[in-house]
Amino acid sequence: MPSFLNSIEFSDIQIAGVAFSASQVESAFYILLGAIALILIFLFFKLIKSATSKDGSGSKTEKALPQYEEIFDIESEVFETNPYKSDPDTYFEQSVLKTVTLTLIIGLREHLTKMAENASDQHKAMAAIAKHLEAEGAIPIAFTQWNQSPIQGIAARIILNGKSRTALFGPSLAMVKASAPFTAEISGAVESAHGAGHTVFVLAIDGLAYAEFSVSHRLQLIGSGDRI
Repeated sequence: MPSFLNSIEFSDIQIAGVAFSASQVESAFYILLGAIALILIFLFFKLIKSATSKDGSGSKTEKALPQYEEIFDIESEVFETNPYKSDPDTYFEQSVLKTVTLTLIIGLREHLTKMAENASDQHKAMAAIAKHLEAEGAIPIAFTQWNQSPIQGIAARIILNGKSRTALFGPSLAMVKASAPFTAEISGAVESAHGAGHTVFVLAIDGLAYAEFSVSHRLQLIGSGDRI
C-alpha cells in the first residue's frame, strides 16, 4: 500500500444522524478508491482498443481501394497507299490516310458527346489513335453520313481526289468481311497484333484496306509505374 495512504487518519463521523466508526469510514474510503481505479483502468484499455481499431481500418481502406488508370498505347501502324496497283484512282498518300482515319474518329467523339454515352474499350482505343494522329499533325476534314456500330466500327462519306468515297474504320475481324482481301503487309500486321493480344483496327476506303492500327490496353497504378 502506498505510504501516503498509511498517513491518512480516519475518525468517527456522523451523517444525517447516523454514526459511523473510524473503521467503517476507512472501509468505505478504500472501496470508493478501488472503484475509481477500476473505472480508470477500463477507460484506459477502451481508449487503446479504439485507437488500434481506427489505425487498422484506415490501413485496410488504403490497401483495398487502389486507384488505377487505363492506358492505351499505339503498338503498330501500317499504311498501304495503293492496295489495287493497276488503278491510279485508288492511290492515296499516307498523310491522306491519316486524315481520313482521324476524321472518322472525330465523328465518334462528337457522337459520344451528343449522346452522353460512356465510352467502351473499343471507343477508348480509337480515341488513343486519334490523339496519336493529332500529335503527328493530322487534321480532320469534312464528312457526311457518319454512322457507327459496336461490331462494324465507324463509317462516313468523305470527298477524296474530287470523288465522294465510303470510308470505314473498325475491328479487323469485321473489316475482313467488309473489304477486299488485305494486302500481305496489312494481313501480316493484323496477325502479329492479334498474336500479341492487341486490339486491331483496319481502315478501308471504297472496300479496299489501306491501314492497320494495333492498340494495347493496360491498367497502371496512379502515382507509380506498376502495370497490370
